[in-house]
Amino acid sequence: MGFSSELCSPQGHGAVQQMQEAELRLLEGMRKWMAQRVKSDREYAGLLHHMSLQDSGGQSRSSGPDSPVSQSWAEITSQTEGLSRLLRQHAEDLNSGPLSKLSLLIRERQQLRKTYSEQWQQLQQELTKTHNQDIEKLKSQYRALARDSAQARRKYQEASKGLWLPFTASKPNALD
Repeated sequence: MGFSSELCSPQGHGAVQQMQEAELRLLEGMRKWMAQRVKSDREYAGLLHHMSLQDSGGQSRSSGPDSPVSQSWAEITSQTEGLSRLLRQHAEDLNSGPLSKLSLLIRERQQLRKTYSEQWQQLQQELTKTHNQDIEKLKSQYRALARDSAQARRKYQEASKGLWLPFTASKPNALD
């Protein structure tokens, strides 16, 4: 797959670079957002875990283990601990899955941008070199043809000096 002819110009090159920069900024923003989400989920999971450990048995001692309040409190702390584990697992999954893949994609895009710029520079240098060589070749051909033309003109002028042309000679007088 190649570029269209509109993208082969310096303006097209600039447009491609702007698109690459915008894409990288978007990906970087997504990566930062996901990293912050992982951090926040870990912190929240840690706080929930700390809360569930802090008073896991305190309420059950005051009203007895079989009372509805104790059972409700045990269920609340159990659910809080479960939510803590779920959030921690979700944060780890997000970190090891999409976030790591996104970081890899960003590195690949940065490398692609660098490679594209290097190849563009190389092509521009080759084009300039070829263009300059073509100009020098054409100048050389022009000088050689001008030299040949001047030489042919001199030969023609020398050859035309020695010719007798009947129209240029004086006419004999008819009365003689």
